Amino acid sequence: MAGKKISRRAFLYGTAAAGTAAAAAMIPGASAQAAPLPPGAVTGVDVATPQAGIDFAQVRGQGHGFAVVKAGGSQLTEGNYTSPYYARQVGGARAAGLRVGHYWLSGDYSTPARAADYFADHLHDYRPGDVLALDDEVLDDSTRLWRDDDVTAFFTRVHERVGDHVPWVYMNASDLRSGTWNRTGAFGVKLWIASWGANDGTYPGAPDLGGAYPAWSAHQYTSNGSVGGYRVDLNAAVAGAFDVVTPGDPGDPGDPGGLPKTATERDGVPGPVFWQRGQNWLSMEWGYTGPVDGDPGVNTYAALQRAMKGYGYTGPVDGVPGPNTWAAVQRLGGQWGYTGPVDGEMGPNSWRAFARFLNQDVYD
Repeated sequence: MAGKKISRRAFLYGTAAAGTAAAAAMIPGASAQAAPLPPGAVTGVDVATPQAGIDFAQVRGQGHGFAVVKAGGSQLTEGNYTSPYYARQVGGARAAGLRVGHYWLSGDYSTPARAADYFADHLHDYRPGDVLALDDEVLDDSTRLWRDDDVTAFFTRVHERVGDHVPWVYMNASDLRSGTWNRTGAFGVKLWIASWGANDGTYPGAPDLGGAYPAWSAHQYTSNGSVGGYRVDLNAAVAGAFDVVTPGDPGDPGDPGGLPKTATERDGVPGPVFWQRGQNWLSMEWGYTGPVDGDPGVNTYAALQRAMKGYGYTGPVDGVPGPNTWAAVQRLGGQWGYTGPVDGEMGPNSWRAFARFLNQDVYD
């Protein structure tokens, strides 16, 4: 989790130990007297490859009530994978009488929908009431934090696969404050926040969310816990953290039947909502008949190529976009504020202009 930047081989095969702590999750300062836990809070651990042989009976014996186990991730160029000790750790935690959670590490090498499908397909001994968590941070080969649209798309797909469940999203405090999470909150996802204070193994007090989320449900308060010689993250979960959620509507409350506007118009990064709006446009005007799921494939791109015939595209309608397809998109973008070269290389300004076109109300 935050601060344990493990090598790729450690994530896949368990051949390396945890690295140093990330400053983003910490507030520098001297060790201070422990603050009291929130009333009614239950403590627990999260575990992955570095805790491969942890004794969960000892976890229980120390008074902890839950364990959240790494199931896998998509932060490596190899794509989606299952953590090598996942099944063993779930079994150990369950046998010790702990409440169990399963977490997925976000990354660049899968779309949120595909990652959610892989996660759901590979859940081990999942039982209703288990936590299903997304660890949203940038590690290993990945370069981009999943944002509001991505997190919502992930949990939307998880819900489609498993039904009502207990959704948690993990972020460190600085990443949380760097964005807006309106759709994630509206969907009902519970916040699992990393904020370590002095990181001396004691509880530093409630985290400061900076107004970025309505409330927190779980708090990873140190990476310096210890169980049977293993260094572990310690967490506190408050009342309601383990309640099953029936998702709310993550879209615009004023228009619950429509699609939200894509943030790509601001940040120049196409995400699931961008492609949902694109698919909606293509279904309305260019013969696209697939799902509006934000996960573009051959049919989406074939419809896009049909649409780009009016902007100078002369290649085949084969659903395999290349420079000629994107050059036509840039010509379209020229009518929506794009002033860069028409070179078929899509950069942030190209995507912003395309998003400005897609954010028209007619494509809601």
